[in-house]
Amino acid sequence: MPFKTPNANSKYIRSILPEERDENVRSILKFADEHTIPVLLPETAAFLRQLVYIKQPRKILEIGTAIGYSGHIMLGECTGHLYTIEADEKSLEVARGFFERSGYGGRVTTFLGDANEIVPLFSGRFDFVFMDGPKTRYIEYLPYIKQMLEKGGVLVCDNVLFNGMVSGETELVKKKTTIVAALDKFLRALSGDGDFETSILPVGDGVSVSIKKV
Repeated sequence: MPFKTPNANSKYIRSILPEERDENVRSILKFADEHTIPVLLPETAAFLRQLVYIKQPRKILEIGTAIGYSGHIMLGECTGHLYTIEADEKSLEVARGFFERSGYGGRVTTFLGDANEIVPLFSGRFDFVFMDGPKTRYIEYLPYIKQMLEKGGVLVCDNVLFNGMVSGETELVKKKTTIVAALDKFLRALSGDGDFETSILPVGDGVSVSIKKV
């Protein structure tokens, strides 16, 4: 889905962000550009980097590997291990190649399949979760993630404002009604859960950040 034209704030932020220094990450961005593959928006990537640097997680769960861009962002800011789920076999194959070339192969465990089937099977505990998978499923994953997150653990979810449609900033596209309704339901459930301290921020396409309090 194409993103709406960035506003003046986003344009300004992107204009002052430094160029990517990591050669391997630049390779991923080049591949994404050449193959028209959506990846994290620049300001979202910068924000995710900062959160991981502050938290220094030991075990990260990612829902939505894509070609490994967000995984590289997170692994580059900590010494923890990434467990990442992707439904598309071709994308995961590309991501695995990038992880190996970056020297992260030993710090990544990948899972191919539907996160809706894989997430309920996890029995471990995580101190950081990044969700960037199917938006209609966020609400379905939430009970499992809540159970898996340690006290003080961080849950970060991308695209929660979905091109401005969830907030009403942009006009709702009829065929996106189900996604928008699911995201609204998810954000209300997350914000209303007293076991989390949640902020919803207009960074990129909208990011929610929740800290598990108990």
